[in-house]
Amino acid sequence: MPGALGRFQPSPEMIRSRVADVNDGVLAVGGLAEGLAVMDVGFVPIIASVAALAGAVSVGGAKYSEEAAELEVQRDLIREEQRLLELSPEEEIAELVEHFQAKGLSQDTARAVAEELSAVDALSAQLETEYGITEVLTPSEPFREALGSGLFFLLGSLVPVLVSFFVPRMWVEEYIVVGVAISLVITALVLSKLGHTRVLPTILRSLLIGAAALGAAVVAGNLIG
Repeated sequence: MPGALGRFQPSPEMIRSRVADVNDGVLAVGGLAEGLAVMDVGFVPIIASVAALAGAVSVGGAKYSEEAAELEVQRDLIREEQRLLELSPEEEIAELVEHFQAKGLSQDTARAVAEELSAVDALSAQLETEYGITEVLTPSEPFREALGSGLFFLLGSLVPVLVSFFVPRMWVEEYIVVGVAISLVITALVLSKLGHTRVLPTILRSLLIGAAALGAAVVAGNLIG
């Protein structure tokens, strides 16, 4: 088990996706709660909680649809490439040779590489060189991604929800701003550390987006109120 855990390295893309889900939860529910607090609406904790759950389901559903569509596209491409490999394997190798020649290899070297890759796994070689597919999705991938997105959205939304539940009503507006700012700084630090981005620009970018979102909520709350 330690060896398996040690081999797991989340990709920068996955990290950015999960951080984005957390930030979406913080900003969406935080903006709603801030706007309601400015309008002096009652039941802010209840409304924020319902919004957090609804948002998590919505984000999870959108992610499921996205991944399911990608899975279908991959399946179609795999079926087509398998058919072509069975019908005309030499033509498929020739396509690989052209691909590697375009990368700067000589014709002999390109053919040697193409033939060696095809001997190991012809289908994977075609998928990677023609379509950039380096990892084939599994049938469970849409469910896993949907669950992950929904849970991380919910995790982010807990910040404004808990603030609205436990902070005295007169301080809710201020504490939501503080809670959102702290959450954005933390997620920016995580993104910078694991996603290999620069710390200060990442933090400033997150705070600027957060300020814009909460500012818009305050303006809307004042206008409606």
